[in-house]
Amino acid sequence: MTLTMFHKKPNSQTPVASWGWDSYKERYFYGHSFHVFTAAESFYSLPIHIKCVTGERHDSVTGIFALKELVDLYPDIKFSSAAFDSGYDSTYFYLLNQFYNIHPVIALNGRNSKPASHDALVKFDDYGIPHGTKCGHKLRNWGLMKKSHLRKWLFPVQCDSCQKCEAFSKQTFYTPTSDNPRYFGPILRNTKQWKTIYKRRTTTERFNDRMKLDFKVKDAVIYSRERRTVRTFIAAFCCYIDAWSNEKPLKITDIFPGIRKLVA
Repeated sequence: MTLTMFHKKPNSQTPVASWGWDSYKERYFYGHSFHVFTAAESFYSLPIHIKCVTGERHDSVTGIFALKELVDLYPDIKFSSAAFDSGYDSTYFYLLNQFYNIHPVIALNGRNSKPASHDALVKFDDYGIPHGTKCGHKLRNWGLMKKSHLRKWLFPVQCDSCQKCEAFSKQTFYTPTSDNPRYFGPILRNTKQWKTIYKRRTTTERFNDRMKLDFKVKDAVIYSRERRTVRTFIAAFCCYIDAWSNEKPLKITDIFPGIRKLVA
């Protein structure tokens, strides 16, 4: 998820930003973007990684660098799954998640290609779920084969009494999760599990709203990338202090332990 920063191009300094496209507001901007990962299971929508990039950098590219930095930053934490919007719908980003044993839940980008079945008895819907070509019944999910990276499907029981094609209920079909991870991932698209995880993506939206509305990070008239980064991180630290204060009463010395000698 990206928090976009707009600012005018300085006349007296060498440009350190670039022009980019804001897909949400559908307009160009000159400046930087702050790419953010948040803790989806956090009650306070807390950020766990922030990366500043120029405006021209697309989320699918920044996400690759940021995900590696995130995993390296927290080597003792196992990230089981992660939710992303359609800007990350890239095969290489799926493969990187698989390399780190993370199950990605990503909205499909309608402009990207869709899978085609090589079996005359099977067709795929918009979510990559196999159905009977003639009867239209959904095949039964028989589980993921981790060693071969294949998901096994059985034809529906209705096939035994259906005369539309030669399929029968114990007939198998396989979808390769490694060949096309966009559609055939470890978490099936449009299932209850997939939808539950994807809803947690709103934690980043709430964090972005705090940065924009509560801390006015976007409104700061700053031409320096370094100063803008410092302002952004200070605002992020304040989110942690707010969450901390909701859990227990805080003193100034709790936040800045180095001043205890001064106030003693």
